[in-house]
Amino acid sequence: MQLLKQMLPAAALAAAVAAALLFIFARWWKSASRGAGAIAVGAGYVVGQVLAAGWSPFPPRYATQWLLWFAIIGAIAAAADALAGPKGTVRLVTWAIICTIACRLILQPKFSYSWSAVEGWLWVFAVGFGAVVLTCCLELVEHGPFGTATLFAVTTVVCGGACAALILSGSLLLGQFAGILAAIAASCFLLIIVVTAPFHPHGAGAPLSLICAGLWLSGFFYAELPAASALLLALAPAVALLPVTNETYSQSRVLVYRTAFVTVPVAVAVVLALRASPPLD
Repeated sequence: MQLLKQMLPAAALAAAVAAALLFIFARWWKSASRGAGAIAVGAGYVVGQVLAAGWSPFPPRYATQWLLWFAIIGAIAAAADALAGPKGTVRLVTWAIICTIACRLILQPKFSYSWSAVEGWLWVFAVGFGAVVLTCCLELVEHGPFGTATLFAVTTVVCGGACAALILSGSLLLGQFAGILAAIAASCFLLIIVVTAPFHPHGAGAPLSLICAGLWLSGFFYAELPAASALLLALAPAVALLPVTNETYSQSRVLVYRTAFVTVPVAVAVVLALRASPPLD
């Protein structure tokens, strides 16, 4: 109960801010709807992390403080993409550079105290590539049937599982940050379901993938998140792309099936984190 009291205020405020901005930008300011998801997620996460852990200085002193700036960078990048509409290759290369730089920044302590330059950059390029693939998976989900609702439903499950796995791995702070992201995704999902008028916000994939990558990196390298759990959480969104073959299914049923698909690897990731966690006594 004490843990819930500690986590709830920041998660609730972040969810409220994200839902309000999503509604304003996607419903009332139609020209900004392509970047509404990114703005809502980025702003909501910043508010939640500031309430939970205070404002992060720039440059941050600790690796986890980069997560706030990742939310800002992801939102700006997605909004700029929505406004400028660059070609696919330019867009992909630009995002790959952003992800690589983000991974390098959050792994700076490992460069300083543990790794050689070659080992460090191999990790950076590998994880940066993984972050790009994660972004592509989230965007493919978003552009599928009942896309934006499916994206937020999938993210709710993934981030909720990450919250549990990170807490079990010994980092209440990282778990709280993942819980904030899960609350944001859940509030945006409920808003899309409740609003009956045409409502198609986009762009949430960029900040979501950048923050999630930072959370899992921090959990693996700076807490005790098992490698298998981190990998399963990272691959879970791709499972939502599995085909649902029956063409007679409604969009809502497809959403339920895709969310259920994602629940399986997330549940396994949490169980593995539980098994690897120290005894409760």
